[in-house]
Amino acid sequence: MSRIYATPGDYDTFAEEPFEGTATLLTKRLRAASIEVEKITRRAWYDTDTDGYPTDTDISAAFTEATCAIVEYWVETDDPMGVETLEGAVKIGSVSLGTTSSSATVLSEGEKLARRIGSRALDILANAGLINSAVSHS
Repeated sequence: MSRIYATPGDYDTFAEEPFEGTATLLTKRLRAASIEVEKITRRAWYDTDTDGYPTDTDISAAFTEATCAIVEYWVETDDPMGVETLEGAVKIGSVSLGTTSSSATVLSEGEKLARRIGSRALDILANAGLINSAVSHS
């Protein structure tokens, strides 16, 4: 079972705009964003309780804020699954929409990650010492 690092109330606290979907959808997005936070911080060292949640209040707060930042980014991009991040250019004849195939292949892993979850969440986690700051600025 995955851990959820933010509640709908946390989202209301950190987000610029209220979530315009159902409470159930917001909870699902917070769960998905929590999985992203865990994946990004997988190699970080911090103390946890018996359920695997960080015990340090600053680390816990960073997890919560980053989780909310990811959901807020997904609201802005309307791409919670990251589909558009993975797609390359769409070409119709000589017209190309989106990235060109040459520029899509030169994106670093950090840039791809930032395009999928937003750079603010990466900055929050880097500032808390949970990831290498180079990841958030690749």
